Amino acid sequence: MRKRILTTTLLAVVATALVLLPIFSMQAEAADKLGWVGPVYKELSESLTKGFKQYYQKTYGKDVEITFIRPGGWPVCLDKVRAWGGKPDADVFLGAGAPAHEVLKQEKLIVPYRPKGWDKVPAEWHGMKVKDKADYWTCFAPWIVTNLYNEKVLKKLRLPPPKTWKELINPIYRGNVVHTLPYASGTMHETTEIILQTFGEKEGWKYLRLLAAQLPRFSTGSTDTTHIVSRGEIPIGVAQPQMNAMVARRDGYPVRDLLPDKTILVPEAVALLKNAPHEKIGKIFLDWLFSMEGQKYVLEGGYFAARTDISFSQWEKEGVTMAKHAKKALGVDNFWDLKVGFIEYDLDLATKRWDEVNKFYEYNIYRKWGELKSSLFLIEEVEGEIKAAKEQNMNVTKAEAKIKEARKFFEMDGNYAAARLAASKARSLLVAP
Repeated sequence: MRKRILTTTLLAVVATALVLLPIFSMQAEAADKLGWVGPVYKELSESLTKGFKQYYQKTYGKDVEITFIRPGGWPVCLDKVRAWGGKPDADVFLGAGAPAHEVLKQEKLIVPYRPKGWDKVPAEWHGMKVKDKADYWTCFAPWIVTNLYNEKVLKKLRLPPPKTWKELINPIYRGNVVHTLPYASGTMHETTEIILQTFGEKEGWKYLRLLAAQLPRFSTGSTDTTHIVSRGEIPIGVAQPQMNAMVARRDGYPVRDLLPDKTILVPEAVALLKNAPHEKIGKIFLDWLFSMEGQKYVLEGGYFAARTDISFSQWEKEGVTMAKHAKKALGVDNFWDLKVGFIEYDLDLATKRWDEVNKFYEYNIYRKWGELKSSLFLIEEVEGEIKAAKEQNMNVTKAEAKIKEARKFFEMDGNYAAARLAASKARSLLVAP
């Protein structure tokens, strides 16, 4: 009898489990989904993932599954969205500055959405646009384009930190500077724009050729540049998000940021992708991102928060770990309290020539980098020989004219072969004027 009861009970349990199994499976499958694509650093994506999942569970009583696609820097991420052709595998474009978002807007790959808290972000700052008036994109983490240096290594080399862009191309820094390509990094792309808009197009490309000659190698991205400088392999890093030095110092590296004489604000922004597969969840995320809670997770992720009504001092009291580092790095209690000056940045021009700048740099500087360096070094050698000849009262008139021609070929035309030929002729004119 007991055996029969036990058997009956077991059958009932199994039957019940079979009935409930699909329900549990449905519940497991019912987790909402959200997809990001963008260039933000891993530390920020991990912080936002942690914060938003906790918020979602607490508010909606269920889990949200988050995927993050980060194929590279701003330009690479932008091309990823372009390649989707309006059928994205993500919902939110997370990160990158104004030009990248303007390109997406013009190509109708993002749609307007005004998140809650939008009014707490300024429309512009010192002449720089911080959010789109038509709600296509909004800055959630502002920062300034800086350079950085390893103070311990520069001290050993007895080199002062270069304070201006022109000081940076002084030959005393040759071999001690590193940066990446404009296509690999939005920060380097913006740095290229700063140079072109400050010096003018011709003089700007001249400057960028001379700067490239200072490098012992290119880095693979902005993060790689930070790591190279932090480790002291190369002491000066160009084109850095302002918060990189803050995070490096928090981690114990002797790194300082260096605000160059000509720079801009980068409104690290966010936008809702057109035809987002999980648009509703994407909007919930954007609302949370601009809430006071969401902004704390931005700061904990190593970026500065964008709301005007926050106080690092107050957040430090509330236990936000990065608040004290942000206050120390900026010297103020809110990012927007900084006293700075920017160049007159033409966002329309930067948007219009976005692809053109990346391609020009790649084909005229990066792919010819070896030739570029050997040409400049030959010119400098012959200039030294002409100077020595002049000190010996030799007739150097023709050689001087020819080496100036070589400089022009190199700096203004980017014609490295012609520059070397002219430099060689200048050298021969010293022997047979």
